[in-house]
Amino acid sequence: MNMYKHIIFDLDDTILNFQEAQKVALKEIITRYKLPYTEETIACYKQINNTLWHQFEEGVISQNDIFTNRFSLFLKEFQIIEDGAQVEAFYREHLNEGHKTMPHAREALKALKQKGFKLYIGTNGVGVTQRKRLKDAHLENYFEALFVSDEMGVQKPHAAFFTYIFEALGTDQKENVLMVGDRLTSDVQGAVNAGIDSVWFNPENILPSFESPQSTYTISDLIELPDLLEKSS
Repeated sequence: MNMYKHIIFDLDDTILNFQEAQKVALKEIITRYKLPYTEETIACYKQINNTLWHQFEEGVISQNDIFTNRFSLFLKEFQIIEDGAQVEAFYREHLNEGHKTMPHAREALKALKQKGFKLYIGTNGVGVTQRKRLKDAHLENYFEALFVSDEMGVQKPHAAFFTYIFEALGTDQKENVLMVGDRLTSDVQGAVNAGIDSVWFNPENILPSFESPQSTYTISDLIELPDLLEKSS
């Protein structure tokens, strides 16, 4: 097998616990607008948000369209008309504070760094938010560079996202690059589109559909990754 040298990590729900950060920030929105804090309310927001992110990944809408519209659409479900961009700003104040790590993320990064791998972040998101969260988690020193879609002007799963990274790294040896992430539709599909290997981080042991892109490897815990990569060399 090939020896990987460059490991690109997704950030949200791969290195940092985005679900936890989102939960806290969303609760602030729900409380502010006096909405019922129920599973149904949360599910309503997530459905709208996930639909918009899928449209973004497919190139149908821009990232700014997500941040401008997701909360106006969400609040409209409760007969509240509000400027989505203003609500987004309030939400992001709280989201920016979310920097809880995923289980064993720090241990895995430390082990990989000690083994000589070059580590990077490749994430769809807002640069200011992602950089602050990574810094607050005291993880930024593990990574050689942080690549964020809104700063790059292109997002996963598009091959151009990875081409941008290859050029920044000064490499055209795709066999030396590996993508690690939790989303089949952006991380794994992006790796497929770019012609590189991938690790699907699947802590919930979700069964992929027949149509899902196929990862090179699958792990349920980040602590598995150092040994996996050592065996693949």
